[in-house]
Amino acid sequence: MLRDILIIGSGLSGLSAALSFSYYLSPRIPDLRITVFELHSVPSTTGGAIGLSPTALRHFDHLGILDELARYGPDSGVDVDAIEMFSARTGKSLSQVDFSGKDGVGYGDGPDTKTYKGRRVMRINLALAMIAAAEKRGHIKIVFGKKFSKAVELDDEDKIEIFFADGSRATGDLMVGCDGVWSATRRRYVDPGCEAEYTGFSLVQGTINTSTMKTSAHFRSTSLNISKSGSLLMTFYDKPRDGMFVSAMLECQETAVRDHTETRGWNRVMISESLRREVYSRFGNSAIPCVREVSSSTDIDWMLYPIYQVPVGGKWHNGRAILIGDAAHAMLPRDESAAYAIDDSIILARVVAQYLDQPLETSFQIYESLRRTDVTHAYHESMKLWQRRHKDTGTFESWIRERLLRFYTRHTQHSRRIAFEYDARKTAIPTSLSTRNSSQFSLRPSSKSQSSFSSTDSPPSRANSSV
Repeated sequence: MLRDILIIGSGLSGLSAALSFSYYLSPRIPDLRITVFELHSVPSTTGGAIGLSPTALRHFDHLGILDELARYGPDSGVDVDAIEMFSARTGKSLSQVDFSGKDGVGYGDGPDTKTYKGRRVMRINLALAMIAAAEKRGHIKIVFGKKFSKAVELDDEDKIEIFFADGSRATGDLMVGCDGVWSATRRRYVDPGCEAEYTGFSLVQGTINTSTMKTSAHFRSTSLNISKSGSLLMTFYDKPRDGMFVSAMLECQETAVRDHTETRGWNRVMISESLRREVYSRFGNSAIPCVREVSSSTDIDWMLYPIYQVPVGGKWHNGRAILIGDAAHAMLPRDESAAYAIDDSIILARVVAQYLDQPLETSFQIYESLRRTDVTHAYHESMKLWQRRHKDTGTFESWIRERLLRFYTRHTQHSRRIAFEYDARKTAIPTSLSTRNSSQFSLRPSSKSQSSFSSTDSPPSRANSSV
């Protein structure tokens, strides 16, 4: 009988997994024990503000996270009605990704259901809210300062044993790798040799106190300012709008990435100043006063986050261990990146609960049959989106790109609506592998037509961040 679940990583995927297993398994397993092992010694995140789509908020509400986040009051994030897109060159409005829906109240998953818009919130506040939600479940324990070293199957006991760098070990019935794009559980146990690869794109990010700014924001809550040399995201992240998060999405050579992340011969001040000059060279001549001010500001401590991805086609499970989130399928940030990680957690927990009397391999195969096609498609669409949106171009190509943007957002409006109305709790789970139909049980309806510009994935660990 499944009783002890061991989760590696306490990021968005790991804590979502713990809460999902608690929700779906505790009614059937009274003595359920879930332990989350985190590498760092204290709760920590990398990156600034994360964007949450209506789908992500729906699932967070289901897991009790929004109630905890609400306790942060002004710091619980800012509601986002739309991501407004502008031409950095001319200052003109190009289009927008709408989170309000046709009635202006957000997206629900059916008539007379609760609706959700978008939200932008600082990652650390979201992480602490998730930890608080987990601590309220009596069978979830979070252990910090545990670096995964290796895992061994105990076939005679139907268990898996995990060894940590400090010499300690833990034994359980199921191991879930949620340790991000640089996953040790993937590289050392589930799929050795599957290494993360650089995408060719990086994020240059920072925050600024709006009280120090001389110009006014040209947007309501979030804007994407598109130039021929990348895009600049500007967004508030708290209800009073006292703080602004800025993220430049740039095509960047890997040698330059190493120069700005491996600090030999460099110090933080030198790196920040070099990044500021880079951002200014790309956006300093914008027709938008606010963009010009931000790109030249010395009040922003700029930091570089290169984006890495996990190659498609790798193994997701091995024996009594399975990977979810970025550990399995890190990709360039896109519309549903954060939601994809939460989907993983909810769907996996539901499948395991439904097949509790079957070997774990059966649950893993059914889970993968539900997820693999959608995730692979999202992976390729994300690369296309970044090539189309943030890749360096010439003046004429940039002009064409701006003209096509409005048509593109209209063309993908229907698929975004379907994505924003999606609810992982209601996804049909096959009664057996033999009866599964890939189109019928696809996690996201019409997934092959989806692509949008809303916010993204999982907390960056030297890598991925939110658009």
